[in-house]
This record gives sequence, C-alpha cells and structure tokens, in this order.
Amino acid sequence: MKKFIIITVFILQSGLSYSIQGWVEYPEITSNRLRSIYFIDSNTGFVCGNNGALFKTTDGAANWFPLSNPSNLDFQNIYFIDDQRGLLTTVPEGSEAGYWFIVYMTTDQGASWFPLKQFGNFISDFYNDGNEFFLSFEGWYGFETAGDISYSQVNAVNFNSLPFFEYFRNSRVLSVCKSNDKIWISASFGDDAGTDVNRLGYTSNSGSSWNIIYNDSAVLWNADPSHNRFYKIRFLNDSIGYLASMLGLMKTVNGGNDWSFIDTTFTKNIRHHFFTTADTGWVFKQNNIFKTTDGGNNFDLQFSYNSNFTQPFFLNSLTGYILCANGRILKTITGGLTGIYSNTNISLPEIFSLSQNYPNPFNPSTLIRYSIPSDVRSQTSDVKLIVYNNLGKEIMTLVNEKQNAGSYAVDFNGDGLPSGVYFYKLEAGELSETKRMILLK
Repeated sequence: MKKFIIITVFILQSGLSYSIQGWVEYPEITSNRLRSIYFIDSNTGFVCGNNGALFKTTDGAANWFPLSNPSNLDFQNIYFIDDQRGLLTTVPEGSEAGYWFIVYMTTDQGASWFPLKQFGNFISDFYNDGNEFFLSFEGWYGFETAGDISYSQVNAVNFNSLPFFEYFRNSRVLSVCKSNDKIWISASFGDDAGTDVNRLGYTSNSGSSWNIIYNDSAVLWNADPSHNRFYKIRFLNDSIGYLASMLGLMKTVNGGNDWSFIDTTFTKNIRHHFFTTADTGWVFKQNNIFKTTDGGNNFDLQFSYNSNFTQPFFLNSLTGYILCANGRILKTITGGLTGIYSNTNISLPEIFSLSQNYPNPFNPSTLIRYSIPSDVRSQTSDVKLIVYNNLGKEIMTLVNEKQNAGSYAVDFNGDGLPSGVYFYKLEAGELSETKRMILLK
C-alpha cells in the first residue's frame, strides 16, 4: 500500500501569504510561450520564450520582472555556467537547406547580454560539471544529418568541437554528459527512407576514439516495436546513471558498461528525467509527474496538472520548479509531495523554531525543518543552517541566504561521512538554536 505524507509550508512573499502542500501554482508570467527555466539558487531564477520574452525572479518565483533582451527573436534555452555568467539561445531559424541559432551571453546575471556565437544546428542538451560545459546538437544542415558536440572550459568560454564522426557519422546527438572522465553521448541516425540506428557511447580521450556501448541494426522507423531510441543520459556518481528512452527508463550500476530497463510503464516515451540523488528522481510525461525514492524500482504518480509540462528544474531533492505550457510555474520545497494548491491566505509561524531532524538516527539522509516568524522578518537577511561534527568542526553549510518569514525543510545527506554524533545550528539575525543528530551506518 502506498503511503503519502503532506507537509504544509508557510511563506511570505511580496505581502501575500500562501500554503504549499506539495506544489504551488503561480500566476501566468506572460502570454508569450515560455520554453526554458533555470535557477542558480533558491531565490534567483530565469525564464525565456517567444517574442524576446526574458524574465528574472529574485524571490523564489513569487514575482518576475522583464530583463532587457538582446533581440525580439524567440528564445529556446537559458543556462547558467555560474552565478553570474549565463547563455541564452534563440529558436533555430531556416529551412532544410540549413538552420541556425544565436547564443547570447551575460556576465552580470542577466542585466546585459551580448552575442557570443552563431551555430548552424539544433541544440539538444546542456551539461556543466563545474570545470567544463558541453552543448550537444541534433538536426540537419545542408539536407543531411549534422549532429555535433561543442565544449568549453568554464573559466574561459571558447567553444570547441568534439570529434566523433568516425564513430557516430551522420548522427543526431540527443544528449551529452560527463562521468569519471568519460564524455557520454546518446545519438541516432536516420535518413529519408525511414532508416533508424540507435547509438550510445563514450570517449575518455576528448574524442580521439570512442567506445560504443550500443549500436543497434538499422530498421525502418516504427517497423520494429522493440526498436529503441535513447534520449537524456545522466550519471549521479561513478557507478549509477540513468538513460531516458522511447521504451522506458534505463539504469546502470557499473559505470555504464551495462544498462537495463527499470521501468517500461510510467517512463515509456519520456525524453527527460531529473535525479538529484542516486535514489531520488522525477520523470515528466505530458501533464503527469512521477517520483521515485528507491532508484527507480518504484514510481508514484505525484499529480496530474491541467496543462502539459514544458521543462522541469530541481535545485535539490526538496526544491524544484516546473515550467508549464500555460505560462505558469509550479514550485515545491517539499520534494513534490502529493497535491497542488493555489495561493490561500493563511497565518505565518509565530515563533522561531528548529525541529528535531527526522529520521534520527539516520542513514544517509534526514530532513531538518525550521521556522522563521514574521516578527523577525527584518532580521532574516542572513539565515544560516550549518552542520558540525562532535569536535565543533564545520562539516557542511545547508543554508546561507536571505529568507522570508515561513517554515522550511532542508535535506541533509551524510553519504561519505562516518557514523557518529553531529550538530546542526540555525541562525537568523540575532536568534540561534542548535540540535543534535546521529548518523548510524
């Protein structure tokens, strides 16, 4: 029997108080179609879309204001390399004879943008490991398939093409990521006759050679119901990775050497998944969202919305956003527990409190809840939640940002830490409180 827990969170934003039980629905940002969403922290985020639509929030999606856009073209994607530098891409224009799009860049968190480079292709994926970032391309140029991979160092943006055509000739590159010094791509080859070849592989020497994990035989598109197509690939650590595919979600537990289906029901025909840990992740299918907390062994339907989903974005296992086709945004700070609720007037917490973590003892994750009352709102510009070991050494900073009055929940993962007694301390203005917890492995 499935069990669901509802956590109610109270927040004050822009003079409005509202209740979050799972997901909260925000009003429409613009009548223009929105295509992409990206958050650099729990307060600061961006959306972009058609007719030069470009908006920013600094209060966690409660309010959005337009940015000075670099053009009135339709924007397709927005990504950030770090907290100041971001990339904005236009929707590809052209015909079968050739498509092109422009990449704009900001170095001041969206205040200004300048053209960086023009590409003749369709962008399919963006991946940033902190040292390098990658763009993968699908689509066509000059009446032929012309996928590509571009990469750049984070500290100096300078796009370079990654060679792969000897092994993935005439392929659409559908996703790219990096794990354990290996660059992985999923790709497919198709022609006007309807032939389709599905490919998955990696390089460990910057494209000089590639190791092909899957390279299935050519079939006519849709002629073989067992024929698959790979989409988004991501690794959570050196061993565990997930791969979206036409036939269902696939998983590896040995660094990509072998892949197997873990679900072919809820995740069939998905192109995207979003995992924040090796066990916790979401998949999105039309207007439905499914969540797993056991590495994909089981998926639960969290809810069905009244509009299709355009793009998800999660900061961690609790805080996430979904951009919807109706121009609205859904937000959770509870990991998306069952239910969706619009704004309602409700009282704020009256006392400053730090709750005992649950579960306790724990292995490896536990949830820490705390409340900031409205009467100390002016003192909450510097809210900190820090974990210490039993010697008083700082282990991890869970929160260090401005927060409004309300109740919050933060996930602490002790993976990689030894068993023992730890302390977590909450500071908000002049107030502070400390509690004890036990990591037991």
